[in-house]
This record gives sequence, structure tokens and C-alpha cells, in this order.
Amino acid sequence: MLIITEWVLWKHTGGHKKDPNAWKDSMKELCTFSTIEDFWRYFNHIPHPSKVFFDGESKRRVGLNNEIIEEYSLFKKGIEPEWGDTRNKSGGEWFWRSSMDGEVLDLFWQNIVLGVIGEMMEDPSMGFHINGARVVDKSKTYPIFKLELWLDTKDGVVKERIRSRLLETITHGLPANKAVKNNPRFEWKDHS
Repeated sequence: MLIITEWVLWKHTGGHKKDPNAWKDSMKELCTFSTIEDFWRYFNHIPHPSKVFFDGESKRRVGLNNEIIEEYSLFKKGIEPEWGDTRNKSGGEWFWRSSMDGEVLDLFWQNIVLGVIGEMMEDPSMGFHINGARVVDKSKTYPIFKLELWLDTKDGVVKERIRSRLLETITHGLPANKAVKNNPRFEWKDHS
């Protein structure tokens, strides 16, 4: 029996740093999809991270509401992109923080998203453990971005297998002249 996973793409707008309790209010669902065709229909019309994140001088304001987008998240439907969600508490995340250029940031984000929805980083013999992925603008005075892959487990074997596949997936299509500077080094962080 074929099981189709539904995914939700979220944006997180700025301004919640002044009021940490308002963080959840900054999360807005952009779209839900369960087919690759629907994914591309939406994804092609959502600005790439390099078009909305810090540009070296300031955080960009975009859209009709003139908002600052600080994160994009892609999670399975029913799982919110926050540590407090019960399916995220039991696991953790692989993360990498870097000052990569916009072209590389966009490629890495697209590769993670395609790897997640295509289940290319999962090992079916070990079960399905990826809950979602995020790209976060951590810039203050210079561009720095964070890529995250969230799992529902802390099992060491599963984590390492997924990390290995993550490294293969994220760098697919990276030009050789950018490979050395943008060599991902993911670290693990438990969510509880």
C-alpha cells in the first residue's frame, strides 16, 4: 500500500525577537502539498531565501505587508516547526551555520527540500524519521544562515545514516569552485 505524505511549507516573519511569546504568531502556512507537481507549482512562486534574507546591509522587507521573512520551514502535515511539538521533542536536529553566498544557500535549501519530500535521505529499513527542514536567517551585521534537518529520534545509527545521506543530497549540483568554501559540517542538537 502506497502512503502519500502531505507536507506544509511555512514562513516565519520577523519581529518576534522583542516578544518571545509571539514567535508562534509569526508562523504562517504558505501551502500544503502531497505530489511533486503541487510542490513545484508552489515552490516556483515562493521567493528563494537569497531574495528575502539579509543582503549584507539589511534584512529585506517583502510582499504586500512589507514583512521580514526570517525562516522557511517544510514539515510533515500535523507537525509544527517548533521544538514543543510532541513529534519533535523525542528527537533533535542536524544543523549547519555558515555565511554562504545566496546562490549556494538557494541550492542547498532546494536540495534539502527535494531530499525530504522525495525521502532520499531516509532508510526504509530503519523506518521514516525525518519530520522536516528549516532554513533560517541568523544575520545581524553580516550574512549568516542556518540549515536544519529535524528528526523524531536520537538513535545514533539512524542519525548517522541520515547525516551521511544529507551530506550527499545537499551538495548535489554544487559547482567545483564553490565546494571547498561550502563544505557542510553538520552538528547534532537534541530537542529535549
